[in-house]
Amino acid sequence: MNPRCTYRIQLSSAFTFDDAAACAAYFASLGISHLYCSPILQAVHGSTHGYDVVDPTRVSDDLGGDAGFHRLVESMRQHSIELIVDIVPNHMATAGRSNPWWWDLLSNGLLSPYAGYFDVDWAPSTSTMKGRVLLGVLGDRYGRELERGALTLEKDGDAAVVRYHDQDFPISRDSLDSTKLEEVERDLDAFDSLLQHQNYRLAYWRSAQEELNYRRFFTIDSLIGLRVEREEVFEAAHRLVCSLVASGDIDGLRVDHIDGLRDPQAYLERLRSGAPDAYVVAEKILAADEWLPSAFPLQGTTGYDFIAEVDQLFVDHEAEAAMTALYHAFTGDTQPYPEVVHSCKQEIVTGELAADIERLTSLLVEITDGNRNHRDRSRRELVEAVREVAIGFRVYRTYATPNAVSDQDRREVESAVNEAARRRPDIDVDLLNFVRELLCMQHPGSLEAEFVARFQQLTPAIMAKGVEDTAFYRYNRLISLNEVGGDPGRFGESVDGFHEWCARMAATWPGTMLTLSTHDTKRSGDVRARLNLLSELPSEWEGAVRRWSEHNDRYRPHGYPDRNLEYLAYQTLVGAWPIDVTRLTDFLVKAAREAKLHTSWTSPNQAYEDSAMHFAAQITADAEFMGDLEAFIGRNQLVALGRLSSLAQTTLMLLCPGVPDIYQGTELWNLALVDPDNRRPVAFDMRARMLSEIRDLDAEAALARVDEGATKLWLISRLLPHRPQRVTYTPVPVTGSKARHAVAFQRERLFVLVPRLVLKLGGDWADTEVALPQGRWTNVLTGEAVDGGTIAVVDAVKRFPIVVLERAPN
Repeated sequence: MNPRCTYRIQLSSAFTFDDAAACAAYFASLGISHLYCSPILQAVHGSTHGYDVVDPTRVSDDLGGDAGFHRLVESMRQHSIELIVDIVPNHMATAGRSNPWWWDLLSNGLLSPYAGYFDVDWAPSTSTMKGRVLLGVLGDRYGRELERGALTLEKDGDAAVVRYHDQDFPISRDSLDSTKLEEVERDLDAFDSLLQHQNYRLAYWRSAQEELNYRRFFTIDSLIGLRVEREEVFEAAHRLVCSLVASGDIDGLRVDHIDGLRDPQAYLERLRSGAPDAYVVAEKILAADEWLPSAFPLQGTTGYDFIAEVDQLFVDHEAEAAMTALYHAFTGDTQPYPEVVHSCKQEIVTGELAADIERLTSLLVEITDGNRNHRDRSRRELVEAVREVAIGFRVYRTYATPNAVSDQDRREVESAVNEAARRRPDIDVDLLNFVRELLCMQHPGSLEAEFVARFQQLTPAIMAKGVEDTAFYRYNRLISLNEVGGDPGRFGESVDGFHEWCARMAATWPGTMLTLSTHDTKRSGDVRARLNLLSELPSEWEGAVRRWSEHNDRYRPHGYPDRNLEYLAYQTLVGAWPIDVTRLTDFLVKAAREAKLHTSWTSPNQAYEDSAMHFAAQITADAEFMGDLEAFIGRNQLVALGRLSSLAQTTLMLLCPGVPDIYQGTELWNLALVDPDNRRPVAFDMRARMLSEIRDLDAEAALARVDEGATKLWLISRLLPHRPQRVTYTPVPVTGSKARHAVAFQRERLFVLVPRLVLKLGGDWADTEVALPQGRWTNVLTGEAVDGGTIAVVDAVKRFPIVVLERAPN
């Protein structure tokens, strides 16, 4: 059976198994059925997230080890709560000796039993790297680091290591007599010769970006791809997790970054065989009209698609032209969103992912050498074709295998190739068609299958780094839409469109997760709910932005930060207000680095970042600006109406088809920005006390405590016991002059009505009516009895703005 509701927690050394176990009574009182944990396996010591696993064969010591985990399991069992655990099959952290598999590989190279565990190209086109792994860990050129003494040799028991700052790398036993360490270290030629005989090559990190010969998690060199498509690797990496599922200690699994795997369906089938009855969901980002492959043996996704649908539902489509015109005029950035995406992807494939593109191109060179129609293609032609087709994908990836190519995959390949041909008419169309045929598996062969598999593993990294981590920080028209799984190029969804999505989920993926905030969201659901309101007052927003900009221009003496970051700052202030200068500054610097226009993580521009910090400090210290900001927020009731929108969205999350997931701390108002801001400690004791105080309040009394967030907590605790067990979803028609402001549906014996576009609604439902099915109904929030038939919405919402009715059994 699917969970009733999950509660997502972030485990770390600051919040361990025992800390989570202490919250069991609170979680049970709230009404959740499953505690949904971040990764629990041994990660890099001090990890704040757990996705940098170094040893999947043991539970994390930092979190409390086996004993702490079993105390957590027992504590939850006493309150009838099961566990769902996040697993990371795509990659592991290198992290030196902390990762025993990786350390053995560096020590023994191709002779290591773990040589095939990691996705390393042991025979790259660079002859000096054959049989070796390139490690881009040096802060400067290799020769300079060696000559300045940054590399040292040290004894390590009966072996030796080379040390670079706080990193150690093993010296293979057959390459050095450990009694000669000091002698070798004093002789740079001997030291260099020794290092050239290792199973790895230490290199300057910037140069290494173009030659890395292993697959990474996106562009993070310290997270190396794992080859779980190999049965022995899968078994080694999943033995502990599957045993915990088999013992009943774990009831469900959340699979991280499913698209990074070579063959996601084959992986899921193998996982399902090891956990046949587990609740399994996968982190999968879907385009607006893309659906999870029906053959995947799981319950659904982790809910990013729901976030996108809900945010679009609460954005007023009628304001698109005005909001777009303001954004272009104010910032001077006139590129439409698709062009921004293309530019960002292009920068990523020619920069951070250049080595991955080169690896694909080398495969294509071998393939074309064996094809007489394409044998005389230059490497430049091939690399440009690979780049442009990869950039052209609008989805994260396709899932073609030599055994099966779906119609959806063929359509996506066709679309990407057509886009490449449109943008690059200089690339031979015959070559692009050949790439299309390859990606649709029309050319059999091992090299061809390898090309397709690696291409499909690369496009998710291009999407994630080019779109989510770059374009989403450049295109700031309405930043509530710049969310994981979202499409900032869309501007508003109709009620009918939302109904269609829910009905399809009820029919196809009734166990999928529904959420509004996660550890990866760039803004919490409450921030986005408030920001969505800006789409309902474009004229007032334009006036405020231009007034603020004129006043604050004194804090941009040299024109920096640019207008785009300034526009982002104003939206952030409105959405997350009240926010202190430290949080605002941290966010703006991170956003500027992610945008990669004036500064970046790899090439920080201190002068530009100083200008952003100066701007944030000055405007937040400016009483006149702060007064105007607060007056704008207050005059338009953005806090109150944002909360109302949040209550409506929370109701949808709890009662639409799927499994609701509450991210830690968001059961109260939570105005969090991107990580690490959204991973701040949560005051569970305070929440437990508040829940005990408000549980028996009536609707009016719950509303009276809205400023504390108690209203949201009360709503969640009231609705969870009434979650429908069946998966039906039936839209209910609403009529009247304000009908577009209502979302109404029925699920078995439950009827739900929530408001949308609440600023334009103005609290006046006028003549709006809804056709309530026949029967005797009870409002689960107010206790009122309601007879079926046509009811006036204004009457239904008198005591509480959300309507949830339950029909008595026949």
